[in-house]
Amino acid sequence: MKLNIVQDNQKELIVEFDSSIDRGIPELIKSKLIEDKSVSFVGVVKEHPERGNTRLIVKSSKSAKSLILKAVEELEEEFKALSSSIK
Repeated sequence: MKLNIVQDNQKELIVEFDSSIDRGIPELIKSKLIEDKSVSFVGVVKEHPERGNTRLIVKSSKSAKSLILKAVEELEEEFKALSSSIK
């Protein structure tokens, strides 16, 4: 998975996902970040539905990068639990 950090400062992070990545992945991360009270804004945008890259925008009172990493780890655990319950 190819990512591009468009903007990275302590409390705001914009991550651009490669066009081959489905919008669902950033949307899952967004759904986790919405639950965090320190997040003041989180959004997923794509300039055009058929072309262009998807961006995840996070603004927070804490480190936006660490919040994204935490959200990804939580999602990973949820998928592991789901996978083992299916087996």
